[in-house]
Amino acid sequence: MHKIICSIVLMLGMTGATLPVYANTLTQSLTRCDTTFFSEIYHQRTTLSRVAPLTVDQQFHAWFKAPVDGNGIVWFAQPLHELNLTLSGYFLQTSNLNEINYGKYYYWGLIFKESPEEVMSKLDHLTWGKAGDDYLSQAMIKVDPNSAWRENAQAVSGIAPAKESTEKLLMLSKGKEGTLLLCSVQGNVTPDMLATLRPDLTGGVAK
Repeated sequence: MHKIICSIVLMLGMTGATLPVYANTLTQSLTRCDTTFFSEIYHQRTTLSRVAPLTVDQQFHAWFKAPVDGNGIVWFAQPLHELNLTLSGYFLQTSNLNEINYGKYYYWGLIFKESPEEVMSKLDHLTWGKAGDDYLSQAMIKVDPNSAWRENAQAVSGIAPAKESTEKLLMLSKGKEGTLLLCSVQGNVTPDMLATLRPDLTGGVAK
């Protein structure tokens, strides 16, 4: 994985920021692996803009401003606390493997101080499956660009999707940076699909 780290200059102390109790959490909204996460960032933009630069669009979405090449980590100026978990940063990675017919791979999500098992225990409304060193949930597949998303019981970490198909899933893994809770969409990913999943890839205004 790329290890390009975005320096955050907005230092607000060492105690950490607690997200509003009335709001949905970033963690919970991320698990849907769609625009809900970016809508939640917009909803909490006043708080979140204190820990990392944000970009907003005109459809009430916001996202953490990515490193220059779009890959790497945005470390928060101070940790965020929700669900008794500690969020330390935001992770992004995009890989284009079309030259070897593996398609495109998009990863985005949050970095936690706690172990994967601790994070999973706070998301016990989800069904998790072990896949090598990772845990997977919410696995979905499109057999072709025109089909609907359906459950993918055959999802396996590290295996490329079948040609013409697209897979989407939530994964939990341990990395050098901490525990990664990531959404992934991979394979035959079209611009229309990205528009329903990743508004951060279609533009916006820095804030």
